[in-house]
Formats: sequence, C-alpha cells, structure tokens
Amino acid sequence: MMTEQEHNNVQWRKVKLGDCCSINPKTDISKVQNDDIVSFVKMEDVSNDGFITSFSERPYKSLQKKGFTIFQNDDVIFAKITPCMENGKGALVRNMKSKICLGSTEFHVLRACANVSIDFIYQLTISKRFRQRAEMQMTGSAGQQRVPTAFLEDCLISIPFKNNKPDLSAQRRIAAILASADKVIVATQKIIAKYKQIKQGMMEDLLNEQCSMNNVQWRKVRLGEVCAVNPKTDTTKVLDDDFVTFVRMEDVSNDGLIASFSERPYKSLQKKGFTIFQNDDVIFAKITPCMENGKGALVRNMKSKICMGSTEFHVLRACDNVSIDFIYQLTISKQFRQRAEMQMTGSAGQQRVPTAFLEDYLISIPFKNDKPDLTEQRRIAAILSGIDAKIAAEEKVLEKYEKVKKGLMERLLNEQ
Repeated sequence: MMTEQEHNNVQWRKVKLGDCCSINPKTDISKVQNDDIVSFVKMEDVSNDGFITSFSERPYKSLQKKGFTIFQNDDVIFAKITPCMENGKGALVRNMKSKICLGSTEFHVLRACANVSIDFIYQLTISKRFRQRAEMQMTGSAGQQRVPTAFLEDCLISIPFKNNKPDLSAQRRIAAILASADKVIVATQKIIAKYKQIKQGMMEDLLNEQCSMNNVQWRKVRLGEVCAVNPKTDTTKVLDDDFVTFVRMEDVSNDGLIASFSERPYKSLQKKGFTIFQNDDVIFAKITPCMENGKGALVRNMKSKICMGSTEFHVLRACDNVSIDFIYQLTISKQFRQRAEMQMTGSAGQQRVPTAFLEDYLISIPFKNDKPDLTEQRRIAAILSGIDAKIAAEEKVLEKYEKVKKGLMERLLNEQ
C-alpha cells in the first residue's frame, strides 16, 4: 500500500501515451507453426469491466492471413469501436498458454516500453476519464465510429518519474492498490449476482402457480380478490396544514424501494389528482419504462397519516388474512412484470398497465382451513426479504468500493 508520504513524494510528469507504450506493435510470429494452437479472443469474450471472461483455442493456420489483431501476454487490448469502447471493453492479457493470441479486428493493442508497468497502463485505459476522452476523439459514421490510433499515441498521461525516467516501482504500487479495489468490486458483484439468482429460483418455486412445497395447499385467486386495487383512502382527519409524505416517481428505485421523499403541506397537494396511499400499501409504477425497470415499493415507516405521490402509481392494499409483504414480493418478481408488460395499453411512450390487469391477474396463494394462510405467506415473504437484505448490504459494499476506486483513480492518475 502506498503511504500518504510516498504519494506526496512521487514526481509526476506528463508524457504522451505513445512515448511509454507501443501502440498496435508488430508481434513476432516467426516461431509460430501452422499447426500451433493459439488463443482467440472475440469482442464478446471481453467484459465491460475490463476482463477476458472466455476465449477459444484454434489452429494458427485457420486464423492467419485474415487480418485478426495479434497480441501476447502482458499486452493491453482496448476496444476501438462504438459502443464497445464506451461500455468499457478492454483487458490486460495474462496467463494465455499460446505464444501469441489473436482476436477481433476492433482491438487496439498497447505494449509497455522499458520502465513502464503494463498494469499501470491498464488501469489508465479502464478509467472513466480516459474513456470519455477517447469518445470525444472518435471518427467515422454513426454506428461505426472508432478511436483512432493517433488518439492513443498522442494522449497525454501523467506518470511517476524518478531520476529522470519512469518510476516503475511507484507505478506498480499504484496499480496494485487499484487492482485490490478491483478484486473486491468483482467479488462483490459475483455475490450480488448469486443472491439474485437464488432469489429468482425461490420466486419461481414459492410463487409459482404449480407450487406445492412443504405440503402447503395453494389456491389460485385473482389479485383483486386479496387486495384492494387503487382503494379510496380516508382523508377526513387530514388538516390543510398537516404535512404529508410526497413520493415522486424518481424517488422510487428500480429495485423496489423508496429511496427518498419530501414532506409538503396537504393544502399544496390536494385537488391536484395525486395518488393517495398509506403505510402498508404497495405502490406499483404503471407507466413505461418505469414499470419494466422495476419501480415500485412497499410503503413503510412514513410519519404522516397519508402519503401522496405520482399519478403514475397503482396502489394495492391487502385484504384480511393477506400479507402485504407477500403481495409486494409478487409485484417485484420478474414474471409478474413481464406479464404486466404484455397487457399494457396506450400509444408508444405512454403505455400503461391497466387497473383491470391487477384486478384479474391470477396468483397462487397458500390456503389453510379454506382461507388464506397468513402465517405461511409471512414465512415466504420473510425468506425473500431476507435475501433482499443481503443483496442490499452487498450493494452498499459495492457502492463503497466503487467510490474508493474512483477516488483513487482521480488521485493517483490525476493529470494535475
């Protein structure tokens, strides 16, 4: 880890990237035989977060003379074409078994010169700032724009120097710090993806119309039979000067949470047609693309007697013996959203989920003694919300380390 003093003592100098890297260098293929197996990397084999996620191995003779990009271990490949470049595609080539590698014609190749760390160069090329500068220099027609070689050759970067030459040790320390942050970010992303996969599987099992788990008796009912859809909310006890919670569409996240809200006098909101709801209601975005994106929430812990919000919310309020947490999990499920999308009505860009879809939608719900089994619903909802909590916790970790990485990039690779 680079200490504060070490960082402050680093002498930074601006140089052209082409002065410390060979751009699209010629690779020695004289020792490669026609029958040798070489690694082949397609554009789709490279992730948007800077890694080669897969590759194939092919005989060299099947690839030569076809114009593919040639590179080798310890090169950086950088997607030159839109939208791959803007999306972040690129990688540091490591641990390939073949003498050379071949890949998409849409890669630029960077090879470090003496006293230059390729890990440092890689971190530079995956930085948001570098990609933004590259995007500004793209040439070509719409849909076929590319980053020219000249941009990479002439791009000014800041690099640590010592004794009038690039300080390889400092570069390596900086790259190691950034790579450590990368590892945590990637590991956390994998954990989040795993939890989401587990939850999706459980949603399919627990909320499936054919479900018969744990000897639970499931019965198909219309959603409108177990919920009041867009119910009337009692406002008789709300005074004009009372403050009420106001939730805009943009206050609701795509993963089913109210991320923010404001408090406004009731008199400033009444008679304006806003949606009225209360604690323990589910709000569900009715309009495209908000509905498809996942916007909706379970309203909890609001201090005001009633809440108001966007006219583009549907409201669901659970009936007796029905868990609103269970209903909420249903409404945020991928399957429910897909079916809602199929039933949207209206003109392009203004399509909405009709009230009738919610009222008539058939759901499976656990029953006991000929009525909804509230205990079982709550048990199921608790399992699913427990996974939600784990996902949320990991997303906070991810957000933290992404901020750390961004700060390090700005601090350690700063051009000032």
